[in-house]
Amino acid sequence: MIKLICPECRRENEPERIYCHDCGARLDRTALAKNAPKGEDVKETQRRLRTMLDPQRAKMRLLFFKVSKLILGAFATAAVVQMLLPPDLPPRAKTGEFPPQINLDLENAAMNHGAAPLQYTEAQVNAYLGSALKSKQAALSKLLQFERAIVSFDENVCRITAERSLFGFSIFTMTSSKVTVQNGTLSASNNGGSIGRLPIHPLLMKYADPLFGDLWTALDRERKSVAKMSAIEFRPQAVVLTPKP
Repeated sequence: MIKLICPECRRENEPERIYCHDCGARLDRTALAKNAPKGEDVKETQRRLRTMLDPQRAKMRLLFFKVSKLILGAFATAAVVQMLLPPDLPPRAKTGEFPPQINLDLENAAMNHGAAPLQYTEAQVNAYLGSALKSKQAALSKLLQFERAIVSFDENVCRITAERSLFGFSIFTMTSSKVTVQNGTLSASNNGGSIGRLPIHPLLMKYADPLFGDLWTALDRERKSVAKMSAIEFRPQAVVLTPKP
């Protein structure tokens, strides 16, 4: 804070005083004017106002926000469309065909150690699932009508797609995992999935397991039977189950 020095008695006075506190002499206030903060330069003020009030700049800013909203809306619409599009899946199994009794094969192989490996194609597993899940509707979710489960096999990868319907419109969710059997435990390492044709990152699919929770519950018996095997191997369009020696 600047102090005003009295020219008569040399007393330091507060900057707001006009006369000396002690002797009453008039104080020299020119020192305050020299040290007063300068206001904004007139040219700088004019430039700032022109920038704020420039109609062309305002139009560009408005156009930018409109285009941004349009692009975000297009991305959101495209994502919804991809989620609603059905993926490429095999046709439904024909009625009247007798599916393989995979559950009985697994139970017999578990009791007869050293049995030959069991090998099934995608078509055989899908036919079994279509038949087995018909009798397990009570374990499946009532929120969406369960239609079918479809598997596809690739090298060391198993993909399971669940088709459900809402008011007659099908919704597809798919999870892809690397499945192994270790010490009687069936473990799966997720490596992605999709909703419709929209791919979902593995980090997000880790939190999507509730979408398949009712299906895992319905297939709990089969899961326990597979866990009794010594190894499970996925090949293109086929799976091989090796019983314990």
